[in-house]
Amino acid sequence: MDLQKLQAPIERQLALLGFELVCLESAKEGRDSILRLYVDHLEHGPQDDRAVTLDDCVAVNDGLIAWMDVEFSALREEVSLEISSPGLERPLTKQEHYQRFAGRLCRIQTRIPINGQKRFKGWIGAATGEAVTVEEDGVLKSVPLDAIQKARLAPFDEEKTPKPRLVAFAATHKTAGVEKSAD
Repeated sequence: MDLQKLQAPIERQLALLGFELVCLESAKEGRDSILRLYVDHLEHGPQDDRAVTLDDCVAVNDGLIAWMDVEFSALREEVSLEISSPGLERPLTKQEHYQRFAGRLCRIQTRIPINGQKRFKGWIGAATGEAVTVEEDGVLKSVPLDAIQKARLAPFDEEKTPKPRLVAFAATHKTAGVEKSAD
């Protein structure tokens, strides 16, 4: 199953239902193929951090199943649909996610080493269309978005991780003093 071909139509359908697609995954559990969608509310106000409820997941599931039965009927026969909230350790898959959660702790794994490093755990700073800045151990590091394999918030580590000193500066000065990739 080609997730890239499915992503745009699913995102459009979810928007009609009032939700955004946070992450799309395919999984194999035994003989079953699963299409897993992590969804969130489309609108986010300054103080609006509404959680996705079970009722929301059921509404999304019902709306998508009816639509997929028409648009992707062959796929619907092959896969089961699983709808989930992003959870506390939510995936970060878009530039907008990094901007929304600036100042929060995250874990990032890259496909290729960036200055000899593939795993980062740092405080989110500025995010552009090309890269996200994270503060790791008091050092600002720029991680290209297209090099990121997986990224998630790390809320359970926030209390025991030293607070950022430079992230606020990086968010206002974009790349000043940021460690660059060797690429």
